[in-house]
Amino acid sequence: MAVAKKKKAKRKKIKYFKFELKLSKPEKEKILYFCEVKKITPNKMIKNAIRDYMKRHGSNLKRQEPVSEKQINIFDVIEQTIEC
Repeated sequence: MAVAKKKKAKRKKIKYFKFELKLSKPEKEKILYFCEVKKITPNKMIKNAIRDYMKRHGSNLKRQEPVSEKQINIFDVIEQTIEC
């Protein structure tokens, strides 16, 4: 009797987004020269630079949680006590 093989789990698709940058001619030339020396593509260099920047400066960012309309604000309570 043959044993059934397990199928590999499908990888989750990664969504990609585009950003546009405008660089001056000297900046572009510096990037191209740097990439030529390091033997990487400009796209990889920019992605790595953004990743490093976010590691250093992105850790202290926190998303604000949305406040529902029914939630009471402390200032509402103070106003109610003053009115009474």
